[in-house]
Amino acid sequence: MEDQEKSKEQLINELHALRIRLSEAEVQDLEHGRTRQKLRALEQLVDTMALGVTISDIEGRILYSNPAEAQMHGYQVSELIGQEVRIFAPNGIWNPMTREQARKIKRLSREGLNIRQDGSIFPVHLISDVVKNAAGEPVAIITTSEETTGRKQAQAMQSALYKISQKAAAAASLEQLFSDIHSILGGLIYARNFLVALYDQDSQILEFPYHIDEFSATPPPARLGKGLFEYVIKSGQVLFATSETIAEKMRAGEMDEMNSPFVNWLGIPLKKGERTVGILVIKSYTEEISFSDSEKDLLIFVAQQIVGAIDRLKK
Repeated sequence: MEDQEKSKEQLINELHALRIRLSEAEVQDLEHGRTRQKLRALEQLVDTMALGVTISDIEGRILYSNPAEAQMHGYQVSELIGQEVRIFAPNGIWNPMTREQARKIKRLSREGLNIRQDGSIFPVHLISDVVKNAAGEPVAIITTSEETTGRKQAQAMQSALYKISQKAAAAASLEQLFSDIHSILGGLIYARNFLVALYDQDSQILEFPYHIDEFSATPPPARLGKGLFEYVIKSGQVLFATSETIAEKMRAGEMDEMNSPFVNWLGIPLKKGERTVGILVIKSYTEEISFSDSEKDLLIFVAQQIVGAIDRLKK
C-alpha cells in the first residue's frame, strides 16, 4: 500500500514506530560509543602496566600483548600479534590449555618458566582467566605474567646469609668454615676462584689457609710486597681490579708482576676495628664474568662473619 493510500491513523502509527526504532538505534550508537571509549581507556591503562598481559584466542593465537609483556620477552608488540603463545615457552615444556579444560575452569594460577627472544629462560608467575560467551563457550584467554627472578634471588640471598651466619657461629675450624662459605656462595655468585688470606701484624706474614683457583697454586706464606693483597691489607679498602688497571700499575712500578693473570678481581678486607687482619678474594679469568656492588655487599657481610669466627675460635 502506498503512503498516499494509508489512513491518518496508519501513518501516525508507522511514524511512532519509526521514531521508536530511531531512538533505539541512537541508544545503541551511544552505548557503542561509550563501549569504545571504555575500551580505549582500558587499553591505555593496560599498556602502562608493569605486569605483562596477553590475550589469545582459544586456539592459542595472540590477539593482544601489552608493552610490558613484549619487553619482558625481548620483542616489540607488533612482533607478537598473530603468533602462537607457545613463543613464550621453552621447547619441551609447552602445555596448552585444551578447549575442554577451558570450559571447566575460570582461572588458572601457576609458577612456570618463560623464554626470551635471545633464548634466556626466566621464572614467571602466571595467571590465566578464561573468557566465555553467553553460551558458556570459551572464546579467549587473558594471561598475566610477572617475572619472579628478583623475588627468587632475594629469597635465595636471605637463606644464604642465614646459613653463613649459622656456619660462622658454629664452626669448629676456620678451614671448615671457609669451605662451607665457598659452597654457599657458589649458589649465589661466580665464586669458582675463591680464597681467604690472613695477615699477622706481629710477624708481618700473609698466609693462605683457603685457596681455590683454576690456574694458580696456593702461594706460600710471605711478607707483604707490592701487589693486590698488600694494597687491600695496607689501605683497608675494598678493591675492584681488572687486568688493564694492573698492567698500568706494573708498568708504573707500583705493583709486582702477577703469576696468574686474571680479567676481574675483587678483594674485601677482613677488618677488626681499624685493623685489617686478612682479605677475602674472588676473581675471574674471562671477560664474560665481572663483579659489581652486589658481590661486594655480599662479601662484606661474609668478611664480618669470618672475623667474628676468628675471634671466637681464638678464645
